[in-house]
Amino acid sequence: MFSRKKQLRSRELLKFNINHRLNLLYVALFVPRLLYFILRILRPFYERKENWLNKTWRYGFLTIGGGVMHPAEMRAYRAGIKAVIDNFKTALAAERNNEPLAWVEWILNAEIIEAFDIASFNTESLNIFGNTMGSEYPPALIAEAESQGVPVENCSAVKLSVGSYFLKQIPEPTLIIAASHPCDSSISVYQILEYLTGVPTFSYDAPYWKDATSYEYFTMNTWDLIDFLEKQLDKKIDWEKLREVLERVNEINFYLREVCEMNRAVPCPGTMISLALTWVIREVAVRSPLAVSMAKGVYEATKYRFDKGVGVVKNERVRVLMWFPPIGFFTYIFKWMEHEFGAVVVADFIGHISTIHINTETPETMVHDLSRSQLHLGMGRQCHGPVEFIVDELEKMLEDYSADCVFFMGHNGCKHGWAALKIIKDFLKKKGMPALYLNLDIMDKRHTSEQEIKKEITDFFRSHGWA
Repeated sequence: MFSRKKQLRSRELLKFNINHRLNLLYVALFVPRLLYFILRILRPFYERKENWLNKTWRYGFLTIGGGVMHPAEMRAYRAGIKAVIDNFKTALAAERNNEPLAWVEWILNAEIIEAFDIASFNTESLNIFGNTMGSEYPPALIAEAESQGVPVENCSAVKLSVGSYFLKQIPEPTLIIAASHPCDSSISVYQILEYLTGVPTFSYDAPYWKDATSYEYFTMNTWDLIDFLEKQLDKKIDWEKLREVLERVNEINFYLREVCEMNRAVPCPGTMISLALTWVIREVAVRSPLAVSMAKGVYEATKYRFDKGVGVVKNERVRVLMWFPPIGFFTYIFKWMEHEFGAVVVADFIGHISTIHINTETPETMVHDLSRSQLHLGMGRQCHGPVEFIVDELEKMLEDYSADCVFFMGHNGCKHGWAALKIIKDFLKKKGMPALYLNLDIMDKRHTSEQEIKKEITDFFRSHGWA
């Protein structure tokens, strides 16, 4: 971990991503076949572990498959990377020019912000993109938050936001949009951020149930958000701009829902890393037309294999369902599992898409359907009510995706997940479903190292005759 004596310069991580790693990756992805062969040749030098020689490029290489991902998916990622670059540039420019900038919590999307034509920024962005300088950087940001008094037991995702703010790695906001779900960590940390920044903050209040009354209540929240933004920005919402972005959101949701449906096939034609990454892109830059391009590219690559009746790996041996946040933010293990064991993650807790089509005919239908869609985003739809939301979806996934086993990704910060563990264990035992229960932190490698995680997975596969 970097020394406190060597403090990061202001916005260093964002600027490094814009000017170096993401830009270089974006350019390289113009020739995905050549990049594929380069990654394949270099694989022995970065696949096993991070070291001082490969730490600033290993994460990026693994994110785009580490030499075992088809160039068609890599081509799709180019659009997503450009969307992220554009978002970072716009956010930094807004700060530099003293223009409005809205922080939008990770469980929410920034569609409404588009309708006010101001910049938005996902405060948890460096969970993902801080790794591009080496996997010690996100833990260093988390450690900064802990040193300032944020409880150790809080989720590392939002602790990283606080650490990023203290170390001046994210731009100053004009206002904040937060949420009351999916967990207490998010609620408490965004109260800290509101206090630290001193800016006006709007907090969505998620209902407990999923029924007509609950959706109407959440819709009222969105109307309140619009009123809040109109007052804070001293301008009216542009309904035509909102319609345009929601039409793009409908496209994104269509393509990704189709990918999820095709992944039910045996063998599985899609790789879950793509759905996990599109989840990241929509969190950061759902407003961008480039997010549509990425979703469409992933869809086309998956459909090509689906139509041919072939899987994403030549010899599919085991179908894995990942439950709770998928490990991957400091090491992407999806392609490692495919390559080493023929083990395909067919669905997970976050990447799976079940959002509704948004009716864009009138302001009322847009606000109602957008509100309902927000409650169906990954992590949010399972974690704002009773434990049945978690277990019922788990049961449906097992049936729909012909899973051979379940990985419980025991993220340190997901207290609601650990609280449900006994119920999940009993359910899986009753189903006779093999399960691996991991204790880890998806952002903080200090908790459980990449090598330890891989060893546990390897031992599990061996014990069931899959390796």
